[in-house]
Amino acid sequence: MTNAPEILVYPSLEELQAAAAERVAAAAERAMAERGRFLMAISGGSAPPGVFARLAREPRFAGMPWAATSLIWADERYVPHSDPESNYSQARRALLDHVRIPSDQVYPVATYLADPAEAAVLYGRLVQALLDAHGGQIDLALLGMGPAGHTASLFPGHPALEAPPGALAVAVEGSPKPPPRRVSLSAAALNRSAEAVFLVAGADKAAKARDALRGPFDPHSTPAQLIRPPQGHLVWMLDAAAAAEL
Repeated sequence: MTNAPEILVYPSLEELQAAAAERVAAAAERAMAERGRFLMAISGGSAPPGVFARLAREPRFAGMPWAATSLIWADERYVPHSDPESNYSQARRALLDHVRIPSDQVYPVATYLADPAEAAVLYGRLVQALLDAHGGQIDLALLGMGPAGHTASLFPGHPALEAPPGALAVAVEGSPKPPPRRVSLSAAALNRSAEAVFLVAGADKAAKARDALRGPFDPHSTPAQLIRPPQGHLVWMLDAAAAAEL
């Protein structure tokens, strides 16, 4: 499969979110047909809650294989799961409180450990085990991009960009965006996706969207460029404001 991105532009964030919910449902249907289970990596940010809300109600709710779905996080802020800043907390409020995903198929980062490095090692092992059980791939990774070009918690110029190829999760210390401590899936892990979908909205993302999609390959400046699944499909879904400079 080619790793050239499919670029889709929508007039508004709401239309982007509706289309993204349809894409998640389609990915789940494919995964169920192939192996009877669905593994999705999810992110924080402003766009995913609207996607989750659409999945958690009809007409999509009944068609989603909730009992066979497993969730991992593309990244997590190193705060308690109850903290409003937690990506797990966001997903719980928007999705998990409204659907019947078995609790033992929901895999948040162990932010209760004292050290993000320890949590990253444990999460990497967990992700590897899940990959082994899901045909070697994340069925769908739902990603975002910040105004500086970061995705997950892979920030421009940060040492986490130099993670060894075998590391599936990395500790992030000194994040340029608060909170400073995080755990992130590595680019190597995200590139194990059958489908990697960027949801990008807002005029503040337009310049970096242009750099990521039209500029030279410079992942230390625009880490989102690192996500190019060699055996998967790369999709960028943007609202009109974020696509204004393409």
